[in-house]
Amino acid sequence: MDLIVDTQILSYRFKGVEKDIHSRSLAISSITANEFLVAQPKNSEQPDYYIIHPARYSHLLYVEGSGFSVPEHFGNPKWARMGARRTDQVIIDFGNQFSAYREFGNEAISEIINKKKLEIYKISIAHLPKQKQKYLLRRLKYVLDSGYYCYSLTKSAVDQALSLFSEFVSEHNCKGNVRNTINDLLILSTAIDREKKFLTNDNLLNRFAAEYYEAPIHKDKDELLIDFSEKQVEKRKNRESKRYINKGWSYTVRNNRASLET
Repeated sequence: MDLIVDTQILSYRFKGVEKDIHSRSLAISSITANEFLVAQPKNSEQPDYYIIHPARYSHLLYVEGSGFSVPEHFGNPKWARMGARRTDQVIIDFGNQFSAYREFGNEAISEIINKKKLEIYKISIAHLPKQKQKYLLRRLKYVLDSGYYCYSLTKSAVDQALSLFSEFVSEHNCKGNVRNTINDLLILSTAIDREKKFLTNDNLLNRFAAEYYEAPIHKDKDELLIDFSEKQVEKRKNRESKRYINKGWSYTVRNNRASLET
């Protein structure tokens, strides 16, 4: 998997706007997966649902005959609202500069996609209206059937994202929803950390990242293919990591089986 695509490219492919953009197998970041599956609506401060971590709750599935059954309490909205304790999360503290950032289920959705654990996902959304469940399952099945690999966040990816964000806000105003910018940076940093090529839309942030890491760019219409696998990217990545600490920013992880290791 040497090519990661961003959320908008994935959405285009899902809708049939773009087909066969590359013959090779493609990958996505866990942030892209969560955005595509609308785990947290763009203008909301809270998740719409929490993706249960398969490693922690695989025992919740039980077989009746030849099928799976969902325990009744999983369909209870009150029980579902406490789902933050049942999955992994990343918390970024920007001090007084920006609101705190929280992202749930990065490791969880990666394992669901890579190990095709659809039934665990069904349990995670059992409390939602039936039509919403069908909508989300259709999207996840597309990802599974298309063979996408999902990369979860690593500590070094978060470090890269915060270092890049620190440089970006020192030169540009951060407009609109800051959470969306952080999501974009975490997707970018996943490609940087994994040393992959990255297919994305042509915009200021993506060009800034490519120039910052001295990564080659190939432009096709309104899309950019940024090659983060080049040697000069690795040198810059090692040199610039963790400069954001001087701003008093920090992050923590909770409930991660792998503690955000690679």
